[in-house]
Amino acid sequence: MYEFHNYLRSILFLMYSFWIPQIFTNVIRDSRKPLHPHYILGMTVTRLAIPLYIFGCPNNFMRTEPDKTWCLYLGVFVGLQASILLLQHYLGSRWFIPRQVGAVVSLLFPSHIILFFPRFPTTCDTLNTMLS
Repeated sequence: MYEFHNYLRSILFLMYSFWIPQIFTNVIRDSRKPLHPHYILGMTVTRLAIPLYIFGCPNNFMRTEPDKTWCLYLGVFVGLQASILLLQHYLGSRWFIPRQVGAVVSLLFPSHIILFFPRFPTTCDTLNTMLS
């Protein structure tokens, strides 16, 4: 950690793009309402608490100098991701894609195709077979 101390803010900024894979997954699968808004807001706020404490509080346990502009950039970046997810929840997963591009995305990643996963028998299946 001490070797990358100069790059800590850049690494954390990269690590805090955690909603971007979910945004892409929603677009590819055309899934509507995949995550509850309370979950999105709760995870965003709780994940922001630690870096905002470390880089925003002058008397933190890591003794780093506070950088309020970096805290603001991180908050806006993660807030933008959360707002895109919330808008996907209310307006549909492909709301920000133009119609011409949306047709191509629909052809490349059709939402009606269900991936086949083998279904393993459960205890209920075994009991129903035995009883019938």
